[in-house]
Amino acid sequence: MSASRRLDALRAAGVEFVAGVPCSYLARFFAGCAELPSNDFLPAVREDHALAACAGAWLGGRRVAAAMQNSGLGYCLEVLTSLHLMYRLPLPMLVSDRGADTDYEEHRILGSRVRRLLTLFDIPWRDARAGAEDDDARWLVETSERDSGPAVLLVGKEADS
Repeated sequence: MSASRRLDALRAAGVEFVAGVPCSYLARFFAGCAELPSNDFLPAVREDHALAACAGAWLGGRRVAAAMQNSGLGYCLEVLTSLHLMYRLPLPMLVSDRGADTDYEEHRILGSRVRRLLTLFDIPWRDARAGAEDDDARWLVETSERDSGPAVLLVGKEADS
């Protein structure tokens, strides 16, 4: 077991490789990732690099997942559309659900629009639920593989377990 029940659930659902840009809302998840062997986790410096690494790992036969904050999701829409959506590459994604009134303004702006943005791009999404990590992970991996594209689990501050 790792420091993160959410990571353990993704691993149990078959995820072998994780790439992402750390976010404080996903602190436990990334702490668990840091315990993984180096060929199972890429701590990326940019979200588009994480998505490209996931595409390469998936094409190499590994089940993948990407993790980032919601502002990073906005940043990497080009890679999602020109790589994962266009070539129908499965991509389970954990995305922090930032945007509370006490959060930084850039998180509030995108946070209030992230669900509409995902819907606009026809990317299935679901809110993470604390205590339902196994069900959330199964939904995320199965949806991404069934639809051959990205699927997003929005993880709030209290749902990183």
